[in-house]
Amino acid sequence: VFCKIIEPMHGYKVGGFKVFVLPVVHDVPCAGFVIEHQEMGRLLFITDTMMLEYRLPNLNHVMIEANYSDAILQQNIDRGLMPPAMRGRLLGSHMELQTTKEILRTTDLSAANEVILLHLSDGNSNAKVFAEEARQIAGKPAYIARAGLEVNLDKLPY
Repeated sequence: VFCKIIEPMHGYKVGGFKVFVLPVVHDVPCAGFVIEHQEMGRLLFITDTMMLEYRLPNLNHVMIEANYSDAILQQNIDRGLMPPAMRGRLLGSHMELQTTKEILRTTDLSAANEVILLHLSDGNSNAKVFAEEARQIAGKPAYIARAGLEVNLDKLPY
């Protein structure tokens, strides 16, 4: 069995893949990744974090958390569907939609084929709205990660 302890801000080779580990901000230890492969190009995978401190160039695929909308969360708290303490936990551990959108807005996505939104909250998100807003900002197809979703991760989309 292959097992390797990974460290943030270090790169590793795994078969034909190069994997760079990004530090993230969460309430338990987590990491994000930039994964490169000759046939796939560069993929950003970032979830279980409230933010991304880096703007990474030459991304071909973006997989990024969009866990909740603050407006939906507040409605759920006001209606008694969500405990008020949930706000504090989410603020320190998960990415709010506006943060995700700002990352998409400030990242050069000219080489990206698509954006895949990850880790949407069951009760504090709206998949259709989130995907449409990501598509408008990125100017690329935007998908919601779900069981059975298949996306072509070739470097060239055709």
